[in-house]
Parts: sequence; structure tokens; C-alpha cells
Amino acid sequence: MTTHFINVLRQAFKTFDRANHANFQANLQHLRQLTDELTHRDLHLREDLFRSLAANRAPCSYMHIFEDERFSMSLFIVRGSSNIPLHDHPMMFGLLRCIWGQLVVQSYSQQLGSDDPLAYDPHPTMVKVNAEEPCLVTPDTPCATLTPRKRNFHQVAQTGNGGVAAFFDILSPPYDADMPIYGPRQCRFYRPKTDGGQLQLHRIPSPVTYYCDVVDTPETVLRAAFQVADECYAASAVVPRNQ
Repeated sequence: MTTHFINVLRQAFKTFDRANHANFQANLQHLRQLTDELTHRDLHLREDLFRSLAANRAPCSYMHIFEDERFSMSLFIVRGSSNIPLHDHPMMFGLLRCIWGQLVVQSYSQQLGSDDPLAYDPHPTMVKVNAEEPCLVTPDTPCATLTPRKRNFHQVAQTGNGGVAAFFDILSPPYDADMPIYGPRQCRFYRPKTDGGQLQLHRIPSPVTYYCDVVDTPETVLRAAFQVADECYAASAVVPRNQ
């Protein structure tokens, strides 16, 4: 396993460890810098994985890499004219690193004042938002990012002549992380609509055109994830940290 992927894993544990909250922004910036340099080779992925446009493949493929209550890591492959429809990341941080092809990320931010508290709505029907500038991401550009207040509604579309694009992402907390009262977060889908000059996102059912098949994770990647997780859990149990 490449040293660089292990460094990303270790930095993710450091960044999203509540014991390191005082230095969260500095740790997040370092994690983004490391993730900006990640390539498909660091994940031991064969290039032929990104060259298949076979008719029997799903529009998208999903690869699970790692997840605990702090963060998740995964890979998505988007084929042809398919996209990952407009959806939300409620109260989450995220990094989206394109490792193959080209992607356009169209993001929206909920209209919140700087002093407005964040709140999880378990049953949203409409959200007032501001549209962000579309972001083109490639293996030569920095990550696209989202925060609990900014760009946490987005659509991800494959673009370019290659027909296939892929991205690695880190989300914190994961959707499945338990929230008091509400339980795990849900991923909801939306359609944009303008009403009287106000841009709104209206919740819709999961689009029938969006579904994923599952791609096996390289054993070397899984072993690295478990190795680093064991190291970090052991360190947290023995030495209280404030980094």
C-alpha cells in the first residue's frame, strides 16, 4: 500500500477526532492538501476499471473504503451522461477528489445568517438556497469541498470526452453516524425551482435513473484502513491528545 494513502487515512483520523477540536481548521486544511495529491494509483485501482462503458453496467459504481462514527471514505465512478443527482449532506464536512476524467459539481448553500444555528430537518420539503459557481474538478485540480453551511447540496456530473469519471470522497460525520433524537442522517434528493426570484430546492423521491453497482475494494486498501484504524484507536485509548 502506498505511503500517501496511509497518510491521508491518518490525517483524517486526526482531523475528525473530537479531542483535536481546537485545531480542527488547521487539520482540515492539511487533510485537504494531502487529498489533493491522491491518485488512482494510491488506491491500487487498475485503469481498465475506468474504461468500461458496457451496456450492462449501472450508471454509477460505488466502492466502500472505510467508515466509522467519525468519517467515511468511498469511491464513485460515473459513466456516460449519468450523474449523481442533486442531494444533501446535512451538517457534514466533505472533500471530493477527482481521480479520473472530469466532473462538474453544481453546489448550493442554504440561506443562513452567520449567527443562525444549524438544525437538522428530518422531513424537509423546500429549502431556500443560493447557487454557487459550478466547479470543474479533474485529477489536476484541488478537491471540491462542502461544509455544514456551504455547498452541502450538490449534483455531480461526468463531463468531457472520456465517458467515465471517478472521485474519492471523505465525509464527516458519515450518513450512518447516529444523531441524538434523529438517528442516522438521510440522503435526500431535490429539484431546483425559482419562485418570485427566490431559488428553492424542492425535495423529490430518489430518481429511478440513479442507481449504483458495487465494485470490490482492493485488499491492500482494506488492510491499510484496518491497520491505521487499529493504530489510531489504540493511541486514543492510551494517550489523551490535544493537537
